[in-house]
Amino acid sequence: MKAANLNIWACMPALLLAATLNVGSGETYSTVTYNAAVAGDTIYVYPGTYKEKLTISKSSITLKGSTYPSTSPSGNEALMTYSTYASDAGSDDASGPFRPLFPLTQTNASLLPATLLVTGDNFIMYNMNISNTAGTAGQAVALSARGDYGGFYASALLGWQDTLYAHTGSQFFGRCYIEGAVDFIFGITGQSWKLVLGANAASGTKGSVFLGRPWGDYARVIFQNSNLENMITAVGWEAWDSSQSTSNILFGEFDNTNAAGTRVSWAKALTSEEGIATILPTYSSWVDSTYLGVSAP
Repeated sequence: MKAANLNIWACMPALLLAATLNVGSGETYSTVTYNAAVAGDTIYVYPGTYKEKLTISKSSITLKGSTYPSTSPSGNEALMTYSTYASDAGSDDASGPFRPLFPLTQTNASLLPATLLVTGDNFIMYNMNISNTAGTAGQAVALSARGDYGGFYASALLGWQDTLYAHTGSQFFGRCYIEGAVDFIFGITGQSWKLVLGANAASGTKGSVFLGRPWGDYARVIFQNSNLENMITAVGWEAWDSSQSTSNILFGEFDNTNAAGTRVSWAKALTSEEGIATILPTYSSWVDSTYLGVSAP
């Protein structure tokens, strides 16, 4: 009888209770630390500017700004900011002497410092503003996403060059504002679907901005159902350099407005909309459905 009872208890799953860690003036935590968090926990950030650099390596962590559940980033009141250039990263070989990261390659890019680096899976962020204020002298990442099934909602990512690094894994960006000037959304093998809010281009840029350039010879990017505000140069895209092979690159467009021009020969005019399931096959199991199909105002 005792043995039977022991077997019954051994088969019962452990009960995991999710906790909320409050961050802010007068709260339990004064910084956006997550060391005390475990899988399933939420870090709730009260209004304020938090000058820190954070790496989230645990899985199933949620980061919420105080304006949640607003679906617009314009009123966000929680900002995490840091100033760091890629050239400050140090070594690309932790056991050896210092070697600068330049020129940037797809190998050493994993070492790019970021204000927020996410390597854990199933990370969720709502209503946070993340910025890298290093300046205009080089690469300075605000968010580096390296985990799988990352959901980023109603948040702002602010920088100059390399603002958002969709490094690896699958990510969804819903009603986010992403700001930069040079290669400010880039990645390696990451698969991302982005619903990005409104244009805020600097004056004097009309007709002079490229949609993108392929970092590798198999890059895939599509702009669809977007108002490009007449900012895009007529050719649309540019190669990384004159020797690059573009035969395996997919740079496509579908049903955009204010984007007239004769594109480069290797760009593709799509005849139908690309579905989210093509990019994120399992999206229905982890993307917040509130943000599906929601466009910019």
